[in-house]
Amino acid sequence: MRPLVLYADDEANNRIVFAQSFGNQFDVITVPDGAAALALLETREAAVLVTDMRMEGLSGEELLRIAKDRHPRTIRIVVTAYSDIDRILRALNEGLVARYIIKPWEHAEITQVLRWACEAWSLSTNAAALHNRLAETERLVASASSFVHDVKSPIMSLLANTDHLHELAGDVPALRAALAAVPLADEHRRALAFILDELLPISEEMQTSTRRIQELVETVAARPAPAPIIDPLQIVRHVMAVCQPLAAQLSASLDYEGPGALPRIRMSASELSEVLINLVANGAQAVGARGTTGHVSITAHLLDGMLELQVRDDGVGIPAAAMSRVGTPFYTTRIGGMGLGVAQCQRLVAIAGGRFSIDSQPGVGTIATISIPTAA
Repeated sequence: MRPLVLYADDEANNRIVFAQSFGNQFDVITVPDGAAALALLETREAAVLVTDMRMEGLSGEELLRIAKDRHPRTIRIVVTAYSDIDRILRALNEGLVARYIIKPWEHAEITQVLRWACEAWSLSTNAAALHNRLAETERLVASASSFVHDVKSPIMSLLANTDHLHELAGDVPALRAALAAVPLADEHRRALAFILDELLPISEEMQTSTRRIQELVETVAARPAPAPIIDPLQIVRHVMAVCQPLAAQLSASLDYEGPGALPRIRMSASELSEVLINLVANGAQAVGARGTTGHVSITAHLLDGMLELQVRDDGVGIPAAAMSRVGTPFYTTRIGGMGLGVAQCQRLVAIAGGRFSIDSQPGVGTIATISIPTAA
């Protein structure tokens, strides 16, 4: 099922044109006013809400404000005239809208915006599930590592004992000779002879089985296979789509500055995404903390066989006294932060054989730099 695009406009001609223009590419429903839009949102989840700013009854601004509160995952876009630009800027600053379109709109422009919004909604819809899967994976990896660590010692002890038992089984011929010279009841002689017959094959089987267990444990503990080779520009574009709604809510513009093609690198796509999303989100939050509009950019260039990606923001910056502790687990300067984001970025970049650094000036902004070797 295609994501739903809900268009609210009190002018019938505008609704007809919108439906005819975009109905073949998107699942479009048009409504004549804000009340009808809210009623529909109560029954169906919309990926995108597009509304005219000026409508009779419930205004576009009021609709956006209610939709933000009741349906925060829906990507909100407003269509307006130049005369309403002050209201649009206020809506952007308050996080009511992610994008705005000035009348008269162009078909190609709205098509591009709707595609972006549907993609961003789809990604954000799956974000919670993705986060849970990543957390579960991390938990399983940690459990496996703990298991391997704990089981190694008893396996080594078991292997030493089975080797020793096999050595003792080498004395079976001497034990048979001694048994023949000792007067015993027939049933006892038969029982001891059975034990001597079984000792060597049992010791060999235990030795083989223990070594097999050791091999399995070493397989679990082995270094993972090399990371896949990926196109980092695809990840950059994905990250920008994911972070655009957050940046808009925090009055931060977001863009990419760099070549139209980047060399491939060897790193998990999900791990590079996690690093960049963390850094872009930090940058947007730093802009939001400043209380005015700002800018976050991802830049890319090559340097000595390394792909250098930088996330720059002109937010509040990091106090000099805090810079030495940035990246320390559970240390954060942000209210509500966990203090794990930068530490995780450092870890993932290091696994990829790269370097990670942060430079910041209070009141000026922050530059986070990751350098990753290009794939051969």
